[in-house]
Amino acid sequence: MAAEVFSTTNMAKVSADTRPARKVLIIGAGIAGISAAEHLYRKGFTDVTILEATNRTGGRIWTISDTEGRTAEMGAYWIHGIEKNPIYQIADRNDLLQLRNQNKTLRHKRVFLNEEGSPIYGEVINKVDLAFGQCMVKCEAFFKDDIPVPEDLDSVGDYVDYDRYRHIQRLHRDDRRTFTLVYDQRVAAECIINGCNSLHDVSLSDIGSYEELPGIHYTIPPGFERILDIVKKNIPPEAILLNHPVRTIHYGNQTAKNGQTYPICVECENRKMFYADHVIVTVSLGVLKAACTRMFNPPLPVGKNLAIEHLGFGIVDKVILEFNEPITDSDMYRIHLLWDNENYKDKSRLDLKKNWVRGITSFEAVYTNVLLGWLCGTCALYMESLTEEQVGRDCVKVLSKFLKKPNIPMPKKVIRTRWGNNPYTRGSYSFIHVNAHLDDICTLQEPILDDQEIPRVLFAGESTHERFYSTTHGAMLTGWREAERIEDLYQTNKTPSDDTTATHTSNTTSTQPASAEI
Repeated sequence: MAAEVFSTTNMAKVSADTRPARKVLIIGAGIAGISAAEHLYRKGFTDVTILEATNRTGGRIWTISDTEGRTAEMGAYWIHGIEKNPIYQIADRNDLLQLRNQNKTLRHKRVFLNEEGSPIYGEVINKVDLAFGQCMVKCEAFFKDDIPVPEDLDSVGDYVDYDRYRHIQRLHRDDRRTFTLVYDQRVAAECIINGCNSLHDVSLSDIGSYEELPGIHYTIPPGFERILDIVKKNIPPEAILLNHPVRTIHYGNQTAKNGQTYPICVECENRKMFYADHVIVTVSLGVLKAACTRMFNPPLPVGKNLAIEHLGFGIVDKVILEFNEPITDSDMYRIHLLWDNENYKDKSRLDLKKNWVRGITSFEAVYTNVLLGWLCGTCALYMESLTEEQVGRDCVKVLSKFLKKPNIPMPKKVIRTRWGNNPYTRGSYSFIHVNAHLDDICTLQEPILDDQEIPRVLFAGESTHERFYSTTHGAMLTGWREAERIEDLYQTNKTPSDDTTATHTSNTTSTQPASAEI
């Protein structure tokens, strides 16, 4: 009989002595998988193994550094909010943020430049910031205040188009072009924030389901991977098996070579077989979209497959340019690029060879001679097909144009991410697509139960958190959630005072338990 997804409220308890050593497999050594393993080891589980497809841990957390000790984040970059954010709490407790108020430079100025290199000044910027900010608040209110979405406005992009038109009609003709330039740049930046190719891909009725934690956003000066290093210290090194991409997860009675029967067998591409009582799947939504039909035997329930199909998973990439000398003014922090879409004809829109660079919304001076640019969607995917030399050459043309400096030299080093073409991520992070709803996330996070209603195949990762999808803290919380789901099965005498679930997995609470050594 094929397994089905059941409500977790009716899940059975397993006697603590059913099997003295409960075997747990975790697919993926990103922050969700590492957090799940750390929790299980800390709670007394002794047979937990992580199968990681690549040659490193971290998943979409990936820090690199140069010979001078300067770091660059290839993946996760921000701690999104402070209050009740477990990533922030770990970083703060371990003094990873101690440099945030030290070594300040004079770089504070942000400039908005059009394609002629002319600056757009504060009054227009402030007007657009207010207008676009209010527009996004109104978009989120449809979910938060349970307001019916107009029949002709399905996507965030639909509402943004309506709002932009409404504002432009109130302006004098001479002011409309400038307002549109800045507004369009805000729209492009919002696409990067959401991880989508276009805001027309994002559900208007559900964008408000994402919860922004209070507090400013921080980076981690020593590198985001330090969070992983801290969490990993409670996991035996031999429990993490690198270079073990998974081919198929078999669930149902599976017999190992020793004659022991297990409900789970994970088959790796290297033909190694691993048996367990439970498996926590933490692979990205992009991998599930590409491989779920062959990755599970028997196939996943129809509802879960539909949820995987409906939810959005986008591509967000970075371009890092290192020059021999600074190419920007010493006080310049960020260059906002105001591309003129009126000159971006429909015919040329398809010519990504010429126009992929228009996906870069800004360059940030992360070091005196290092610039960081962001882009997403089809422009990012095309960039991934180019060589570093081609990326550097095209970016120098953009910088020369906007800065009106025709003699900017080629960078001595170009680093770019390729998350879309990475077979073990196939993108960057999730969003609720215009064809999806919040219920799809809830369906995705539900475990697959056996005939005794015991969860055997469990799902974690940022795309399975109904409020913090797309974030590292969301991924970490889901790792704890599924680890606690397994822990709870074997705690037959658990009392309310022993329950740590509220500490980890509440929709509004995400603090690290006092017993943890991280």
